[in-house]
Amino acid sequence: MRVTKGTWALGVVLLFGLLVSSARVVTQPQGAEANEDFFRSFLVTSLIATVMTWIAACKGPAAARRPWRWIAIAFTVLLVPQPLAVVVAVIHGSLPLWAVMVVLICRLLWGALLLVGILMFPMRPLSGQQRTRFAADIATVIGGGFVISWYFQLGPAVTTRQAGLDALTVIGFPIADLVLIFGLCALLMRNGVASWRGPLPLFLAGLATFLVSDVIYAHDILMQGPMAWSTPLSLVLNAGDLIMALAAGVHVRNPDAGSEVPAEESRTGVAYLPYAALLAGYTMLLVAAWREGEIYPWGGLAAGVIVMTGAVVLRQVIALRENHRLVVHDHLTGLANRISADAALAAACRRQQQEGAASAILLIDLDGFKKINDTRGHEAGDALLAAFAAILKRTVRATDVAARVGGDEFVIVLDRPGSTDQAIAVARRILDAAAEPTRIGDVDIRINASVGVAMTEAGVDATTVRHRADMAMYVAKRGGRNGIQLWHAELEEVAAADDVFETDLAAAVTAGQLRVYYQPLIELATGEISGVEALVRWEHPVLGMIPPDRFIAIAERTGSIEQIGLWVIDQAAAQVRGWQRDLGRHLHLSVNLSPRQLVQPDLVDQIRTRVAATGLNPRDLVLELTESALVHGTEAVTVLEDIRSLGIRIAVDDFGTGYSSLRYLTRLPVDILKLDRCFVAELNGEPEGSAVAEAVLRLARALHMVTVAEGIETAAQANELTLLGYDAGQGYHYSRPLPADAMESLLIQRSKVRPAS
Repeated sequence: MRVTKGTWALGVVLLFGLLVSSARVVTQPQGAEANEDFFRSFLVTSLIATVMTWIAACKGPAAARRPWRWIAIAFTVLLVPQPLAVVVAVIHGSLPLWAVMVVLICRLLWGALLLVGILMFPMRPLSGQQRTRFAADIATVIGGGFVISWYFQLGPAVTTRQAGLDALTVIGFPIADLVLIFGLCALLMRNGVASWRGPLPLFLAGLATFLVSDVIYAHDILMQGPMAWSTPLSLVLNAGDLIMALAAGVHVRNPDAGSEVPAEESRTGVAYLPYAALLAGYTMLLVAAWREGEIYPWGGLAAGVIVMTGAVVLRQVIALRENHRLVVHDHLTGLANRISADAALAAACRRQQQEGAASAILLIDLDGFKKINDTRGHEAGDALLAAFAAILKRTVRATDVAARVGGDEFVIVLDRPGSTDQAIAVARRILDAAAEPTRIGDVDIRINASVGVAMTEAGVDATTVRHRADMAMYVAKRGGRNGIQLWHAELEEVAAADDVFETDLAAAVTAGQLRVYYQPLIELATGEISGVEALVRWEHPVLGMIPPDRFIAIAERTGSIEQIGLWVIDQAAAQVRGWQRDLGRHLHLSVNLSPRQLVQPDLVDQIRTRVAATGLNPRDLVLELTESALVHGTEAVTVLEDIRSLGIRIAVDDFGTGYSSLRYLTRLPVDILKLDRCFVAELNGEPEGSAVAEAVLRLARALHMVTVAEGIETAAQANELTLLGYDAGQGYHYSRPLPADAMESLLIQRSKVRPAS
């Protein structure tokens, strides 16, 4: 932290006041010299406090300046009679009664004005029940203060029937102190202490020091008379001045610190203040019984009451902690909940303002969770949420906050990760850990999620940071599974463009903007084209040709994939049937089926009707689904069995990259396994490179399934797959996806005529 000239000046001034106050301990003045020394040191420290509070009253926003203005007025009133007291003490050696009265009356006015300043600090509003609880807590704390005042001040004054100046001090000061205790407790319970390094804790400590000095002065008056200015009183009183001056100095360095009410999370320790007051009251009861020699019967009775009350208080504290945990934690996962996440993010934004250290928020949404809930039941969904929560607990630090804020939505507030790269690295570790198979029932599931990342910035509030992370998360989700997106200003435009994109996509089918492209499927043993895979493209009137990875995820999210999927079956089935008829050869057609389509109630009837309308033999149609879509539940299996009963074959697309459940695969109605392109890319002529491809081939043969390899880019890969025994393949080595007329030309050029079915 950089030490400024103002910090040095404040340190020098406070050191000077401390030296003036401490000199009395060394010199030990007596008589008139003691009176003169007392008022001289008190004048110095009060002057320091007055100047510092006026400086604080001129710094920061209006809400932060207002309380310091009243506190400065209070210290000015306290300061005004003190030069007179010093002069009179020097001239006369002691203070006449009228001078003491002026000083004490100003001291009482100081308390009243200080109370106004205390109540000017920002405080949160209270509801009806909260007001009742607040009143009960205040009454308990004031009651504890009254017990102390009664024993040391009010009780002796009443029993000795003192009047005049002594009564003004011994009775007036305790009453004023109880009023200040009210203000102190109101400030603590309705504002709290967000940081012990801020001005408010120091101010409250200084005020508490002043209250202690009043107890000492009242006790000294009872023992020695109103002109008793003892060394302990001088030290405590001057310390109160200097602590409050230091609080004002801290405010001057960070004037925005007192302009907001801290989050609820930062005030939890204040809830124990009434219990502390209760303990203080019972402690005074035991002390009184011991000092007065009344161990019997009062000592034993007091001890018994203390034990009983302590047990009740302990029970209440435990219940309070349990209730607090229920309020701020998610019962299913054990993580923090939205309340805690919002409080942690607000605290991170405050740290950004105060220290300049950026924190990060990660907003995580699980991909495909709704389908798990719908198909495998809520118990499986809950188990998945708990498993992901365990991953978060293992991945983040103790200083970070991991929370579940919605059904399948999680938030992590990273406490000062150091950089955006570090925040993204944490997100990547979470996704990598979630990608490991997690056992849910009888299935090993790899959890996929989309993560939005946003950093706190100076001048940006918590709501805006949360909105940025939310926007980044949706951009990541639109880009596909397991994505991470860092917020940047351009995302605002991207999000707006995507909204327009969704609207355009909804009308793309009826507007005739979709196109079907075809990629040939090659029999590896003969090199002949045995079929084609239909792939949809979107010819946007403004943006041109858009590939499927840009709009399929949006179509699935909005539901338009259902219309698009059936339209592709219509177009592709009619086209392939035309090639069969016109070219006189056999071809089969592969069409991708979205997991979203499996929940369509009339999907089977729609497919039956549309295939029949084109004249295509159902045995020549293959519907491809990803591995994750196939193992979500029995409902999907039932739909696929009904489709398969029509004669249509089912293929597992991208096999090996989604969910790993070989035992479950044996129960699925699957005819074809398609090896994912990432495993084809590993083929290099070595046993290690072909290990996965060979394992998938053995599995398919054991289950009597046809094997197809995707993403063949080179002749070497094609040769190795042929030698391994794969049935078919596709990829850029053979052909890119082609429009219908180009595909027809390729069929004529490369294929041999075979009898049509």
